[in-house]
Amino acid sequence: MKKGYVLKRIIYTVFVFGVVVTLCFFIPRIGVDDPCARYYPAQGNMDDESYEVIKELTRKQYGLDGSYLSQYLRYLKGLLHGDLGNSYRAGSPKVWALICDRLPWTLVLSVSSMLICFFCGVVIGTRCAMKRGRWQDKALMNASTVTTAIPSFFIALMLTYFLGFELEIFPAYTDQNLVSSFDWSLRSICAVAYNAALPVLSTMLGGIISNAQGVRNSVISVTGEPFIVTARAKGLSRRNVLYKHVLRNALLPIVTGLGMSLSGLIGGSVVIEQIFNWHGMGTLYLEANNTNDYPLMMGIMIFISGFALAANLITDLCYSLLDPRVTLGEEG
Repeated sequence: MKKGYVLKRIIYTVFVFGVVVTLCFFIPRIGVDDPCARYYPAQGNMDDESYEVIKELTRKQYGLDGSYLSQYLRYLKGLLHGDLGNSYRAGSPKVWALICDRLPWTLVLSVSSMLICFFCGVVIGTRCAMKRGRWQDKALMNASTVTTAIPSFFIALMLTYFLGFELEIFPAYTDQNLVSSFDWSLRSICAVAYNAALPVLSTMLGGIISNAQGVRNSVISVTGEPFIVTARAKGLSRRNVLYKHVLRNALLPIVTGLGMSLSGLIGGSVVIEQIFNWHGMGTLYLEANNTNDYPLMMGIMIFISGFALAANLITDLCYSLLDPRVTLGEEG
């Protein structure tokens, strides 16, 4: 891997992250004279001078005093120290603390769905590629057409109705005491898995088919390459050709798809989390949006964007390791 390529990718990632931070800071403030106005107490018998003091203290508490430029520079300084500010919620909790509380619950859904989709997709896609034109391959193509046309929230609603309400196999809604009662015991872990079954199933059905189709197309493309024909002509076994030659060279698009999955790993699915009342990052952002909690919205967006950019950077570097011909603005 060329050092110049790595350096350019890092600089580009840092630049994009800076643009994201700037947009996240200024966009919520467009058309808003005083974002902190709704948190001023009712004036009542308070004189104007005391009321102005309260307003100024409130602005200072949330870093909204001074010009937009001074607020922006102050926010950048805090961001460099890992401080995403204070939420407008009661008690002014740290944004970082709220994110850390919800992040593990989003990872429960996203990581499990991603791993299941990836491994099942590789197995099914490879099988269908080896059985090209047969019923397995045709079934995958038909399933891909269906899952592409049906959104994940519709699948979630159908699963909720049949498996949750009618058959009562899994809970239709997440247990409200799941988060507060979790203690890493086997009973708690089983309870989380039981409540997460329907949300995971809702997202993984379409993901498995999509990954399988991508793997199938990649394997078929590599199978027709001259070096595969040569390997077969040398008398190598079919298993040897498949695992040591075909799959190894079909990894590039698979790695790209996995990297794209990683970039959206912590964003959560707002719709899925809302349907099942799952307390993850998606519902946290929706709560912040409904209450005009600007610091929390900014913190969530910056955190998710930073993670996505880091995931894309790692994917690019892994891609260049798998294929040394990959360069950035250089002749390979």
